[in-house]
Amino acid sequence: MASIDYVQALGAGAGFDTKKIVEALVNAERAPAEARIQSKIAESDSKISGLGQAVSILNVVKDAALRLNDAKDFKTFAVSNSQTSAFSASSTTSARAGSNNITVSQIAQEQRSVSNGFASETAAFSDNSITLSLSVGSTSATTTDITVADASLQGAVSAINAADLGVTAEIVDTGIDGDRYRIQLIGETGADQAFSLTSDDDSISFSSVQSATDAQLNVNGIEFTRSSNVIDDVLTGVSLTLNTVTDGAANLNISQDNAQARANIVDFVTIYNEAQRQLKDLANSSNDGALAGDSIFRSLTSSLRNIILGSSSSGSGDISSLSDMGISVARSGELAVDDTKLDDVLANNYADVIQMFSANTDDQATSSTDVAGLAGDINKLISEATESDSYLVTQQATLTTANSERQEELADLAERMERVEERYNRQFLAMQQIIDQMNSTRESMENSFANLPFSNKD
Repeated sequence: MASIDYVQALGAGAGFDTKKIVEALVNAERAPAEARIQSKIAESDSKISGLGQAVSILNVVKDAALRLNDAKDFKTFAVSNSQTSAFSASSTTSARAGSNNITVSQIAQEQRSVSNGFASETAAFSDNSITLSLSVGSTSATTTDITVADASLQGAVSAINAADLGVTAEIVDTGIDGDRYRIQLIGETGADQAFSLTSDDDSISFSSVQSATDAQLNVNGIEFTRSSNVIDDVLTGVSLTLNTVTDGAANLNISQDNAQARANIVDFVTIYNEAQRQLKDLANSSNDGALAGDSIFRSLTSSLRNIILGSSSSGSGDISSLSDMGISVARSGELAVDDTKLDDVLANNYADVIQMFSANTDDQATSSTDVAGLAGDINKLISEATESDSYLVTQQATLTTANSERQEELADLAERMERVEERYNRQFLAMQQIIDQMNSTRESMENSFANLPFSNKD
């Protein structure tokens, strides 16, 4: 069927704008259905965004709780050292509080040897190719031959380093007039890393300028020898870095430090208050909250609040809830911290605080049925609420799929409206053809009557 140019055909002789009438009729039929679909899309988009925001907000709360989730989170220690220039010390969560006497009588050193001098960095040896014999180890030494094809200072340095035998070579400029360039050899620390290097070419030889030694120290009356100056196996949970010998015995005091735990507790309160405000906004119907009326979301936030404001699943002694630590609900509905009471509890009931938050456990799985403490219960609740098969996540996918189907509905509606417009155009074209035919008949009749013999004429 040949296509019809409705733009030219419609309105040619009808006396009224049939094109605009068709447009108005089609729009009147399209608008309600299109508005209904677009409204559902906008509603779903808003809820998808709200669900995503909820997951993000809850995960921030979870991260704050995880800093209080394990007993080790509370085991932080302050280190006091009477001779910081001789050695430094750091502690881990496995350290034990107490005072320690440390005497360092010798630090670990690496052997250093230097060659005889040469006039330039590119100076060549007597032979075109030489062999260096490197022996490493003071007790069970092993000797390796190193071939230097480029018999020069730089060639020897490259060959020694390429052998990768625990001895590093470099060219040094002594600045002394004459033979100012030498090869310096640097071994690894510890007496057993002593080395010797000989050459089959008499034009180069090496001499030791520093011996390889072990670190020697006395810790609480026990003598220790180590090949490194970084020592983490003489005091449990403490790493020592030796710099020089001590002036007599140094005192290293390890004491419990609750400053980090206190900061984590206060941060948790701050983060929860902000999260609570954001979660309320999502559920607020008066402000068109994206999750207003969502009963599952409302139940989740209620459960979270009940855990935080209720008694811990592992309360101990006088500390079974946040309120026992000076953290209570203010008139605004937010948590408020009584600094004086919090400091008193941390100073006098620290073990109970650890028990209340963590059940005195470390790395407890969320799938465990054992008591987990306040922070552990928060972790479990939020982990379950935000995992891949949870409502907050799967509902986003469901709504996204529904919106894809609604986009298809809009496409179908557009096609249907094209057919409706086509039908109206044909109907109005047919009407216009009838009108045109009637107009033509009228004109013909008028002409016929005008030409009758008995017509009245001036």
